[in-house]
Amino acid sequence: MTVLTCASTGQSITLLGELIADSGEGQVWRTNRNGYLAKIYHSPTPEHVQKLAVMIAHRPKEPNSDLNHISFAWPKSVLKDAQANCVGFLMPEIKEGKELIDVYNLKRRKTLKLDVDWRFLHTTALNIASIIEEIHISGYVVGDIKPQNILVNDRALPSIIDTDSFQVRNPKNNKVYRCLVGSEGFTPPELIDQDFSSIEQTEVHDRFRLAVIIYQLLFGGQTPFAGKWIGAGETPETNELIRQGLWLYAPNRLIQPVERTIPLEIIHPEVQRCFLRCFNDGYKNSNLRPTAGDWVKALRLAVNELTICGKVDSHYYSQTYGKCYWCDRSTKLGIDIFPSFARPKQQSAFSVSTSQPEAFAADKIIENVAIGGQIHTLQRHSGSVHSVALSPDGRIIASGSGDKTIKLWDVSTGREISTLQGHSSYVDSVVFSPDGKSLASGSDDKTIKLWDVTTGGQIRTLQAHSSRVQSVAFSPDSKTLASGSRGKTIKLWDMTTGGQIHTLQGHFNYVYSVAFSPDSKTLASGSRDRTIKLWDVTTGGQIHTLQGYSSRIHSVAFSPDSKTLASGSRDKTIKLWDMTTGGQIHTLQGHFNYVYSVAFSPDGKTLASASHDRTIKLWDVGTAREIYTLLGHSSYVTSVAFSPDGQILASGSDDKTIKIWQLASSTNTATQ
Repeated sequence: MTVLTCASTGQSITLLGELIADSGEGQVWRTNRNGYLAKIYHSPTPEHVQKLAVMIAHRPKEPNSDLNHISFAWPKSVLKDAQANCVGFLMPEIKEGKELIDVYNLKRRKTLKLDVDWRFLHTTALNIASIIEEIHISGYVVGDIKPQNILVNDRALPSIIDTDSFQVRNPKNNKVYRCLVGSEGFTPPELIDQDFSSIEQTEVHDRFRLAVIIYQLLFGGQTPFAGKWIGAGETPETNELIRQGLWLYAPNRLIQPVERTIPLEIIHPEVQRCFLRCFNDGYKNSNLRPTAGDWVKALRLAVNELTICGKVDSHYYSQTYGKCYWCDRSTKLGIDIFPSFARPKQQSAFSVSTSQPEAFAADKIIENVAIGGQIHTLQRHSGSVHSVALSPDGRIIASGSGDKTIKLWDVSTGREISTLQGHSSYVDSVVFSPDGKSLASGSDDKTIKLWDVTTGGQIRTLQAHSSRVQSVAFSPDSKTLASGSRGKTIKLWDMTTGGQIHTLQGHFNYVYSVAFSPDSKTLASGSRDRTIKLWDVTTGGQIHTLQGYSSRIHSVAFSPDSKTLASGSRDKTIKLWDMTTGGQIHTLQGHFNYVYSVAFSPDGKTLASASHDRTIKLWDVGTAREIYTLLGHSSYVTSVAFSPDGQILASGSDDKTIKIWQLASSTNTATQ
């Protein structure tokens, strides 16, 4: 048993008898410190010690700290032996991650029984790009970007390992500690056959490697350099193809697609352009390769425009392509690389499920229980539905969408009544006034608009926020409108004059949700800073701060009797709070992805929650038990709202639809 000393704390670190990995440079061991591994060098050098000192002193910002995720296994502390010599370092353990190849390779997915769809792969690519962007901002060059050095978990969140191989620059004296390793197929043309020990790399070189990784993710493990060679002689080796700038879509087209080649045209045009810039324009001028930030922007657009196939629930395709390529490919080749996921059988309508999902995917459905059934599915939006609201008389549904519009729908017939246009960006929140005559909407264009429900005309535009308006709420007495913004503030507006009453400041990150108490005296706000704040509406002062979440809070809602506040979070939980004491009453667990919206039934006995896991859950508020799960949306559910009689529930989703659910008791399992 080897005992070492943690240089930063002086604590003893014991290497347990479990070797995790063994490479040419060192070995990785499990330690007695929970959540940490040790890398022990075979032959530690002064260069190792100096490089580690710089890395430990200058850690990049963790881009996913709000998700309690470790994006890179960064050195935590030097480890010393009994003679006080540096022998290695302590680093966080990446748990529950699979190698990237396990995720994008069909055979390996099948062996490991991983349920992964094209949306998951897009999201993984986006998150890899965002992590590498943060590494570059901090002045590091990754160097050896390859699938084996990237792990990904079931939330499509990647983690980069082997970080001590990065190229590191000491900001104090500009000394560079080079990356000495590279991998075939990922090395940019200008570095092939070069001596890495004598080359100072830049993030431009990482741009090439990142593009290859993203290509493999989006094209089922295929590489840009594989196809039918139609040039003279034998097919060149991969490194020679890269050196000559030859790939599937090079201008000379010496490599041709084969029958199983997944075509570039199926992906979003912005992502296509990034690949062309990297491998064509970037071959001649490496500075023209897309940056990690460019990839983040392109992939974010691509993810937002993915839509689910109407035939196979595991097939996603780009709206810009216009049809399901995976269905066509499966028919032509007899191989479906995104086969349907196996689903458990549904239970009776009144049973309560306590089982937890075991599948490996960011967007999966728990086939669980349901009550009643769908009355209507409303489909006229061309973008994600961000918010739904029911009028006080229960006859009209309003929906705000990423297509910049608001639509009003007839609940009984499901027909569209009107489309309200005027916002110049996404509509994130809609709410009816207590008398049902007007509607308020908050938008990414930084404005709030008031609309006449009868005519569909604009009444007034409220402008004062410096950033996106994420949430709007009317006070029950109709006197005040509250708006929460990404500018970290909440504003209270006089509904008689349209003027500002107060600006509430106290959150130190985005405000995602605001809600008035039934007596109109208190406002609750949920924020990305992981807190809920209670405010005095009259004075604008803070009353209380509720804490207990490990991630951002997306939604808050008061019970009809004002005694309880419900909140939904990105940490997958819902909490119920006692409004008299400010203490937690219950934590509701059952969703296996982010909770975006919560709403109380009019009698306060039931709570509805909407989640990124594509489900809506109904909870018994008194017992804090899950009672039903409503299924039917093909993408994440963003918003839920009850009718005044509690018999109807409306839900909005990223799948661009609104569903109307009948909640009256039924002995039949709802069909989707």
